[in-house]
Amino acid sequence: MVNIQKYSVRLVKEEGRRYDLDKKINDPQSAGKLFDEVLSMQDRPQEVFAMATLDIKNQVTGVFEVSIGSVSSSIVHPRDVFQRAILQNAAAIIICHNHPSGVNTPSKEDIEITHRLLEAGKILGIDVLDHILIGDNYYSMKEHGII
Repeated sequence: MVNIQKYSVRLVKEEGRRYDLDKKINDPQSAGKLFDEVLSMQDRPQEVFAMATLDIKNQVTGVFEVSIGSVSSSIVHPRDVFQRAILQNAAAIIICHNHPSGVNTPSKEDIEITHRLLEAGKILGIDVLDHILIGDNYYSMKEHGII
C-alpha cells in the first residue's frame, strides 16, 4: 500500500482596485504606465521583475510581481513567469522590470533573459509581446528591435 497525496492548483487574487488606465495595452507607454501605477515600479529602491497577463484581445487580465532583487539586478526564471501566465490562462504577456538608477538602457543580462522568455513562450504558445524597462522613462525592447 502506498500513500499518494492529491493536490489542486489555484490562483488567488491578492487585491482588486480600479485604476484610471486603459484595459487594452496598445503601446509601450500604456504598458509602462500600467506597471508604474499598479506596482509603483519607478519608486522602488531595488529591481523588481513583473509581468502582465493578457487575453486574446490584449486586454490586461492580471499583474504579477515575479521577483524582487537588489539595487542592480533581479533574478527571474522562465518557470516562475510562465507558471503565473498558465494559471491566468494568458494568451500573451508583457514583462517589465525597473532600473532604480534611472538609466533604462538594457544590460546584456536583460537581453539574455528576454530571449530565454521568448523561447519559452514559443514552446508554451504564450506570446511575449514586449519587455519594458522603467527608469527615468520607459524603454521598450520591442520598439528598439530587440524583440
